[in-house]
Amino acid sequence: MKLRDSGKTDASKVVKDLTKSPRRATKYVTAMKRSQNEQEQPSQLSPLQALSMFIEAGLTKAQYEIIRNTNKRFFPCYSLVQKAKKECYPEIHRVTETCAEIQVQKLMDHTARRLLMDLEEVVKSLNEDEKQSLTLISKWGCDGSQQMQYKMKFENEADNDANIFQSSMVPLQLLYGPEQRILWQNPTPSSPRYCRPIRLRFVKETTDITNEEIDYIKSQIESLSSTEIGDLKVKHKMLFTMVDGKVCNAATHTKSTLRCYICGATSSEFNKLSKTKPSKQENLSFGLSLLHARIRFLESILHVAYKLPVKKWNVRLTAAESEMVKERKKEIQEQFRSQLGLLVDAPKANFGNTNDGNTSRRFFENYEISAAITGIDKDLIYRMKIILDTLCCGLTINTEAFENYCQETAELYVALYDFYPMSPTLHKILRHGAEVIKNAILPIGQLSEEAAEARNKHIRSYRLNYSRKFSRVSCNQDVLNRLLLTSDPLITGMRSSLHKKRCRYRPMS
Repeated sequence: MKLRDSGKTDASKVVKDLTKSPRRATKYVTAMKRSQNEQEQPSQLSPLQALSMFIEAGLTKAQYEIIRNTNKRFFPCYSLVQKAKKECYPEIHRVTETCAEIQVQKLMDHTARRLLMDLEEVVKSLNEDEKQSLTLISKWGCDGSQQMQYKMKFENEADNDANIFQSSMVPLQLLYGPEQRILWQNPTPSSPRYCRPIRLRFVKETTDITNEEIDYIKSQIESLSSTEIGDLKVKHKMLFTMVDGKVCNAATHTKSTLRCYICGATSSEFNKLSKTKPSKQENLSFGLSLLHARIRFLESILHVAYKLPVKKWNVRLTAAESEMVKERKKEIQEQFRSQLGLLVDAPKANFGNTNDGNTSRRFFENYEISAAITGIDKDLIYRMKIILDTLCCGLTINTEAFENYCQETAELYVALYDFYPMSPTLHKILRHGAEVIKNAILPIGQLSEEAAEARNKHIRSYRLNYSRKFSRVSCNQDVLNRLLLTSDPLITGMRSSLHKKRCRYRPMS
């Protein structure tokens, strides 16, 4: 009554309503909190948030428009998303029917700028000296792969799109201060989420093409200058570690695939552990090609298992022994298919075979079953598993303990299967792995080539689903833009990270 007498009629009605029931006040408070929360929540996604969703869901323009029609107030119009897209692209140097490339300087400047935008709050806390002493460490490499051929014509009839050769880079760490402390660390260094394209060319991977690409990129890296953004100055350091065995052999001019490019030993010398050749220090900087190491370890075990009935290497087999090896291989393949659901050493449509990284991981994860199927010593397979998992962990490794473990594994291999020489990859890791790890400035697990290998699959997908087909130049432009968009540091930093369960290993009895 006092509220009504003073002219506050609305307040008077609320108080009267609250006194009708003991639970009336609780409902009022709940409704008020709900209303406040709705006011605090954004009425519409920002263009960057919408773009992050657009990329994470793998949408096209048409699909985004369909989703937006369900709630136009919440999703911004596509023109705003398109403006945010254009900010993700550095200045593209050249796009032709057979090539699309970005200058390394412009790519690194754009990468540093977008990364610092993501770290804006952290960078503000740095002092003036620290802002002038930033260093971005990245890895780069090149790789070739087969592609689908399209019906569009080339101006030059000699050109074709059956193969592509691409070079790319991945930012790993941003350091600051005279002590070079870590300001930012790539949470997924082996993922394509930060893998940025440098150049795409429709050519087949050969030794000459590989050396030409390496020289071309290195010449740009040597002239690379610091990136200046306001009062910030970022230096760049690029490591050539995203490579496989073919690239390493080409870069070191090693003509035989059965020769170690680090020490020059041949396959006939791999099992002679007492004889060691000095390593070439300049060849230790390539890393250990961890994704391919997994696959080569798997293939090494399989090839030894095929030869167990005859205990001879390929060059010494008779016709009858070759038939025994074929039967043994078929038996092993059938058992892996029935017990683990794995296809091993089977040809794959269009390119390669079924021996890939995921097959290798499951093979070593189920080492007891793998040992029973192949007839290979269980302790040896388990040791290989531990070595691979240690290399891929991305953490600092005790090189002395690792070297001793690898030496014991090599001795076990020679003692059991001396009739079959180690593969070059097995020799490289067991004999030179510790030395390569000592030479690396970052943990060896962060220098893997897995991100570039995954990009080959993405290029095939983007050419098929996210590019215009009326022109080869437009198609290459769209593929390059999509690769830049999906690896933009600012957009990638907004995405939710996936947490995988860590495997726990039990010691061998």
